[in-house]
Amino acid sequence: MKAFNGTLSKLLIVVLTVGLLSACGGKEERKAKYLEKGKSFLAEENYDKAGIEFRNVLQIDPKDAQGYYYLGLVQEKKRSWSGALANFDKAIKLDPALVDARVHLARLFLAQASAPAVRESEKSLANVMGLLQEQINEIRSLDPDNLDGLVLEATVWANDGETDKAIAQLEQVVAKDPANQSGVVLLSGLYERAERKDEAEAVLEKAIASADKPRVFQKRLSQIYTLHKKNDKAEAVLREIVKNDPDDMTARVDLASFLARTEQIDKAEQVLRETIAADPDDTQRYLLLAEFLAAKRDRQAAIDELSKAVVDKPELTDLRFALVKLYLADEQRDEAVKVLEDTIRQQGTDPAGLRARVILARLLASVDMEDERVPELIAEVLKENPGDNGALLVKGRLAAHRKDYAEAIGDFRSVLKDQPDSEEVLLLLSAAHLANGERELAVDTLKSGVEITPASVALHLRLAGLLARQGDTDNALKQVDLVLEKDPKNERALQVKFDLLAKKGDAEGVEEVARLLQEIAPDKETGYLGEARLRYAQKDYDAALTLLDKALEKKPDSISAVLAKMDVLTAQKKYDEAMALTDRLLEINPEIAEAYYRRGQLLQAQGKAEEAIKQYELVLEKVPDSAEALSVLIGLEVKEGRKAEAEKRLLGILKENPQHASANGLLGILYSSSKDYAAAEKAFERQIEIKPETASLYIQLSQSRRLQDNVEGAITALQQGLEKLPDNISLQLALAGMREIQKDYEAAISIYEKVLDQHPDNAVAVNNLAALLSDHRSDAASLEKAAELAAILEQSGQAAFLDTAGWVYYRKGDNSKAVEVLKKAVDSQPEVPVFQYHLGMAYFGLGDKTAAAEHLRKATTGDASYDGIDEARETLKKLP
Repeated sequence: MKAFNGTLSKLLIVVLTVGLLSACGGKEERKAKYLEKGKSFLAEENYDKAGIEFRNVLQIDPKDAQGYYYLGLVQEKKRSWSGALANFDKAIKLDPALVDARVHLARLFLAQASAPAVRESEKSLANVMGLLQEQINEIRSLDPDNLDGLVLEATVWANDGETDKAIAQLEQVVAKDPANQSGVVLLSGLYERAERKDEAEAVLEKAIASADKPRVFQKRLSQIYTLHKKNDKAEAVLREIVKNDPDDMTARVDLASFLARTEQIDKAEQVLRETIAADPDDTQRYLLLAEFLAAKRDRQAAIDELSKAVVDKPELTDLRFALVKLYLADEQRDEAVKVLEDTIRQQGTDPAGLRARVILARLLASVDMEDERVPELIAEVLKENPGDNGALLVKGRLAAHRKDYAEAIGDFRSVLKDQPDSEEVLLLLSAAHLANGERELAVDTLKSGVEITPASVALHLRLAGLLARQGDTDNALKQVDLVLEKDPKNERALQVKFDLLAKKGDAEGVEEVARLLQEIAPDKETGYLGEARLRYAQKDYDAALTLLDKALEKKPDSISAVLAKMDVLTAQKKYDEAMALTDRLLEINPEIAEAYYRRGQLLQAQGKAEEAIKQYELVLEKVPDSAEALSVLIGLEVKEGRKAEAEKRLLGILKENPQHASANGLLGILYSSSKDYAAAEKAFERQIEIKPETASLYIQLSQSRRLQDNVEGAITALQQGLEKLPDNISLQLALAGMREIQKDYEAAISIYEKVLDQHPDNAVAVNNLAALLSDHRSDAASLEKAAELAAILEQSGQAAFLDTAGWVYYRKGDNSKAVEVLKKAVDSQPEVPVFQYHLGMAYFGLGDKTAAAEHLRKATTGDASYDGIDEARETLKKLP
């Protein structure tokens, strides 16, 4: 290839240079074009399009400071504070002399400094104020006369209490620019704080006269006039705003709100009517008028107004749904139903018609879940829109009501996909999992919920409740404390915390929460009632009565406080005073059956059985299905040797109501007390048919069968119960006990381990598992596990648990430790032969034959019978 000659080379250089210059010129032109278009969109308040144009600038030149500055303005307008801050910061890094970007960045720091979360932390506040001051210093250095910089500096001075200094500087600003928005507003506020009222008004009046867009000043002036009780002037300013911008609904609403606050109700109503006239196709305007009428006139006036609007503007379907809400708030349910049915007829399967069906379905279901119209309405909606969340929610509720929890879970999960932060859906889904025996999934649902929606009080407290039911009180308290961190005076959370601490036995914590409730709600009885219950538990009855009297001062008709006071007086055996309070209960509520129940208890405590029975009968007259009253009545009759009367009473109840909630169960207990176990078995079976989710019935049925030597039948009863209630601890423990009776120790061990997986603090499971591992396994791992459980039992102080712990140590070969622990059990209950046997064997293992013989003799005296008695006798024969 030939080399380019000199002339051609020069020509090529010229061509390339022109090309490069043309490219550069095109680039700058395109940047300028995008920038100007972005500014135009920004001026038009079309922030999305403005953002696109400014991003185009940055695509061409990622180091264009102006592009970042204007993008920051867009995000500031869109209230995307973090994005605005980042872009302003980037702009000044690229161009440190860009004062406007520094001004906006400083304003964002000023806003941060005002945030409660920042002000609560000295370190955070100091950091933000430092950043603010840094920007002010730079602005003042780059442009000493910059008015925005002067205003920012004055703001800091005012915050630091240097009011006069701030006022002087702001006066200089407004002298140069009477319409400087930040300066005028701040100066008027400082004048007001300094009680220079005339000057506060004057600076705003001058700003209004000077500004092209005076609305901010006008609103501020109307507020100042209102503070100065110049309502006529305030009204005139607000009317001027409306006159300047008649299409702005907010201006009209501000005027109406002012007139309403100053009790000019007729004028306020007229303004709202004029607001509708200005745009009769805007639904929101009708709703504002209806809301006003409901608040300032009466609810019926609002209903009449919306009813007329619905007729006049049938196309504004949202008015119909607002009318439905008003009818429901006014307890006119039938009228609400009519509106919804009319909407369905008129709108068919249009969106409004489908929405009306969902609302009607919810309304009908709230009264009767068995209403056949509910599933029909929901089916119509889902046929048109299978993903309608409202319909799916009702469908899920219906499924849960039918106890088809799997379907309910599926429906709630479908809604949750679209509404992952819905408190209602999360609560429903968790409840469905719980009802379906999926406790862990119920907990996991709520845990996910509080992560997504950490501000939800209901989710935190429901999770706390579930954790508490699992025996995890500490983590339940953590959930409550998360609520209290954000709202230390949340009464509901404090009440839950009170109950959890009481369950935990933390008397000091209970007292602290009760006192806090008294402090934050001094006019309520809650805190005093809570502390009174603590004092009652501590048997400090006088202190409890003092607190209950305070509670009744706060709320004389508090039934809870009256009942609590009755408990205290009964504990003091002041029966006459307690009886007098039953009259007070009837004064508060003549229909309260609890008054007669309490009379029965008081009479029974005094040995007046006949009179007590009459009071319990009065309870049953008022509340025929009261299981508690019937149970106590039957128990009293049995105690008094009147079993035949008790049986006659129960059979009479069952003749009138074969589906009675508790009569068959009580009949079973009555037959069991007479050792008629076959009759008891049939009674319990009948009661289970009526109340299949009552764990105690399966246990009672199991016992009645076992007492007939039907061990397999007893086990079957418990297994049937666990099919209905798979997580029920009582049933699991009863089944483990039956497996022990069968000598199927491995099966029993497996059940106890399952219980402890779910409820690690269950003392019965800990005790029984430790005993089985030590008695029926000999491998090192099992004995080590038994020793771990024994260490827990040692802390209890209960004789039976100490005996188990000591026996574990004996089986593990630690005789010294075994003697130490077993002595405590024997000292506590020396009459228990098995305790003597265990201690005797421990002494024998230790080589103390004298002590071993002493305790083994006590273990084998009389007709004692227990597992190990043969070993006790054989060992005793070897001793002197």
